[in-house]
Amino acid sequence: MGDHRGRDEQFVEAVKVLLNAGLSQWWLYLGQCGSCQQNWLLAQEERIYDEHLLVKISQERADAALDAGKWPDTFSTYESVLTIAQTLSHPGQFLDPMAWSLLCTVEDLRRERHDISEDEMAHLLGISRRHVHRLIVRNARASIGERMKGWLSFVRGNRSFH
Repeated sequence: MGDHRGRDEQFVEAVKVLLNAGLSQWWLYLGQCGSCQQNWLLAQEERIYDEHLLVKISQERADAALDAGKWPDTFSTYESVLTIAQTLSHPGQFLDPMAWSLLCTVEDLRRERHDISEDEMAHLLGISRRHVHRLIVRNARASIGERMKGWLSFVRGNRSFH
């Protein structure tokens, strides 16, 4: 998304959130346009690309998510969200090479798919393999307290500029 007239923001503001996928898929939610009642599957990627990704879905697919918790496969993993965002957008440039957004995203990707390579992560994040390696090493050395401090800082809105 992205529009110099702000139409993308107007659209997102007009979409009523019907259901969040939950903590395990924090980026994913089901929405409905307040004007036309069209159902939308939305993924909010705010760490690397700062984009909203969306696709129209049928009432049947929306009902399956609402009634049975059966979500469409689109945007089902954070890796798939980053893959789509990477093809449609450009990653920001982080002033802090060890920004919480990068550290957390590398950790999430490794949690989702244990065999993901440093090269694959570098491609998804728009950074070098060497940079990914440094992020992995930093995560491995970080204490629980350091991770919580970074997470709380992010939640409170003190995000690294990118």
